[in-house]
Amino acid sequence: MRTRPSTPGQGYRPPGRRSPRALLSAVSALATGAVLAARHAHELYHPPAARPGRTPRHKGLPVRPLSVTTTRDRVTLDAWVVPGRGPHTVVICHGMGRTKSSVLGHIALLHEAGHHVVAYDMRNHGESGRDRKYGSMSERYTGDLADVIAAVRRDPEVGAGELALIGFSFSTWVSLHVLRRIGTPVAAVVCDSGPMSDTAAGLREFAGLRRSQLPAPVRTGAAYALYRHLFSRISMHMLAVRNWPPDLAGLPTRLMFIAGAQDPVIDEAQIMGVADRYPDAERWTAPQAMHMNALRFDAAEYRERVLGFLEASFEAAADRRKEAVRHG
Repeated sequence: MRTRPSTPGQGYRPPGRRSPRALLSAVSALATGAVLAARHAHELYHPPAARPGRTPRHKGLPVRPLSVTTTRDRVTLDAWVVPGRGPHTVVICHGMGRTKSSVLGHIALLHEAGHHVVAYDMRNHGESGRDRKYGSMSERYTGDLADVIAAVRRDPEVGAGELALIGFSFSTWVSLHVLRRIGTPVAAVVCDSGPMSDTAAGLREFAGLRRSQLPAPVRTGAAYALYRHLFSRISMHMLAVRNWPPDLAGLPTRLMFIAGAQDPVIDEAQIMGVADRYPDAERWTAPQAMHMNALRFDAAEYRERVLGFLEASFEAAADRRKEAVRHG
């Protein structure tokens, strides 16, 4: 039987001790993970420019451009106005990393129901202007939506009736936060595929979606754990979120939360954890839907639920306005 010599000889390395090459490789993987975490966190709010997508004209819909300059930092937001029979208007906010072209199906649905629709590219997305900011992204995106709402209310064609918001994924967070930033309440907010009750934990899960795209040494072990941790920490630092979920007590705005039962990005429990803060909110888990695609996979029920919710919300808001006028 072979025994290990009492004095280590050539080629022997005590257990747990790595060779210089292995140590160098491990340090390199950690450094790469840290660099990629910072880069990907920045790209979350500043995604690479996308090629122009389809427009409402591809669906045979009327459309005109609307340009909104943000009051905070003079970034130009590019929007479509798709007029309907009216009188009410729905503003749509696309998901992070996408553009207003991604919500064409919703634009067509709402237009067919008779509503005016306004869809815009968030800053750093699509045809909108780009910034080089690293902080206060929550304030920037929320302020941008407030500026879009103000522009819609000033518009003589689409600003006369009641207003509702539909947000997707990240922009559901913005759609709730903006409610304390605007003077006149909107009738309703539909939150589709978001938001997250625990944002930091959600970002750690989001980091996992990139795992297969990371360099092999960063996909496992300490390097991946560091990447995942730093991505969440840096993303949260850049977002600088405060007062979450927002206190909406006293606001008449009606809320609806939609989760996808098959969603690999944001778990149903995260979304409904936010909905639990608002006892009067409507909630629905689309059984076949993944992320931001309930209109595609649960089309009939989505149409019935969302259009019915908006109709009831617009009617209630119009009644409140009439009552306010009546009492002077």
